Formats: sequence, C-alpha cells, structure tokens
Amino acid sequence: MATNVSERIHTLQDILDALQEQASAATSDPDFDPREDMGEALYLAGQLMAIAKASSTISAMIANLWATNTGGGA
Repeated sequence: MATNVSERIHTLQDILDALQEQASAATSDPDFDPREDMGEALYLAGQLMAIAKASSTISAMIANLWATNTGGGA
C-alpha cells in the first residue's frame, strides 16, 4: 500500500505545483490597471481564491495520505 500512497502523494504534489504556476502566471504581469478596471480585478481575485481553495484541499489530502502511510491516521 505504501507505493500506492506514495504515488498518490506524488500526483497530488504535481497538481499543487501546477496550481502554483497558474497563480504565478495570473499575477506576474496583469495587463490591466486594477484601479481602473474593477471587473478584471474581481476576476483575478476570484481566480486566486479558487486556486487557494484547491491548494488547501489538496494539501489536506496529502496530509491525510501521509498520516495513513506513516501510521498516524485513524
């Protein structure tokens, strides 16, 4: 089972890395002035919120898998 759990953790880490890349790309060079275009600013904020929520959920999944793998889970 450890191999299966390790593979799952690795896959989830890959997803976290991809989400980080998306967040970095979204904020690296926005092509709008947030003070002038509130709609674009709200869209960007929504994207970042969704990325943060997904990242948090995946991090919790990794922690649960790690606990299961190391005997720390229920």
